[in-house]
Amino acid sequence: MIKKHYHLLLVLNKAFNPEGNIHFLAIAEKEIQIHDKKRPVHQVRVALTFLEGGTVNPYYDGTDLFITMDEDNIQFTLEKDWADGPPIIEGSPIEFALGWVAKLAEPFYVSPEALAADEANNHPRYCNNPQGHNHQEESEK
Repeated sequence: MIKKHYHLLLVLNKAFNPEGNIHFLAIAEKEIQIHDKKRPVHQVRVALTFLEGGTVNPYYDGTDLFITMDEDNIQFTLEKDWADGPPIIEGSPIEFALGWVAKLAEPFYVSPEALAADEANNHPRYCNNPQGHNHQEESEK
């Protein structure tokens, strides 16, 4: 996992998981618009679920949010477009989480649970993937 993605994961965890009961399944980001040269806007697609007694809930919610990011700072932006209202995906089986996130961009974070659910359903894009999307196998570049 490259440094900017590692920092983004930390920001998301701090913002959305203060009690430790949220489990991120898959996350992707892509630059979508440039307001100025220093602060591009990035769309971040997040699939998450809850931990219930140490077990991952079999259903996920997913949403897109927007951030600005540079080498030293990540900030949420365009909150009016995503912060209020229901998630884009609500209560879908986790076997679809990885595919939904990947529609935006190649995921930089994939939990072992999302990868296992994806493989169990024979989704060819991620089965036996030599890149090892599992976050535990990736090293910081």
